[in-house]
Amino acid sequence: MTRFFRKNLRDEKGSVSVEAILMFPLLIWAYMGMYVFFEGLRESNINLKATYTVADVLSRFTDEEQEVTEEYLEGLHAVYNWMSRSINPVFMRVSVVTFNQEEGAPEGVGSHEKLWSYPINGVPELLDEEVATVITPHVPIMADQSSAIVVETWAFYEPAMRIGLKETTPIYNIVVTRPRFTDQLKGPGMAEVSGSTHDDQVSDDDNGL
Repeated sequence: MTRFFRKNLRDEKGSVSVEAILMFPLLIWAYMGMYVFFEGLRESNINLKATYTVADVLSRFTDEEQEVTEEYLEGLHAVYNWMSRSINPVFMRVSVVTFNQEEGAPEGVGSHEKLWSYPINGVPELLDEEVATVITPHVPIMADQSSAIVVETWAFYEPAMRIGLKETTPIYNIVVTRPRFTDQLKGPGMAEVSGSTHDDQVSDDDNGL
């Protein structure tokens, strides 16, 4: 009896089949995971490129007095929706901020001020008190009284298979760019903040803003 057990303990017949049964589910999960994660990265990359395109279009306004209308911004949202090729609703918010340099402080030390903001497709409007937390961390160092265009977009990715990701994963992108040919991009609600003064006692009108 002892010899029988020793012989069978050393027998390796069927070990390949057993290992295949154990590893096959893991291989299937790995292939599914690679597809889902790659598709998620592709969706994120497409949305980022679409956001850059919208920001680039806005930066190319050449007329200092030309105002970006609500209809134009809604049209850019339609362009973003088409470029993102998303099966879910997409959202966008366009804002313009200016930088106020603190008097006597080193270059780049100051605060950003919202000049106007236009939300699209139900996104809440950017509040003045949110600029420091939402926009400022993404804005590079700016010259005093210079302006920047901020384009934010939201989309959602739904994995084709459940491998540990959420059923709906949000894709948020923010792109900051400066006007190429004008000092400032005018938009909806601009009249409400034009001519305001800053801590340095210099008005917007004196700086061509």
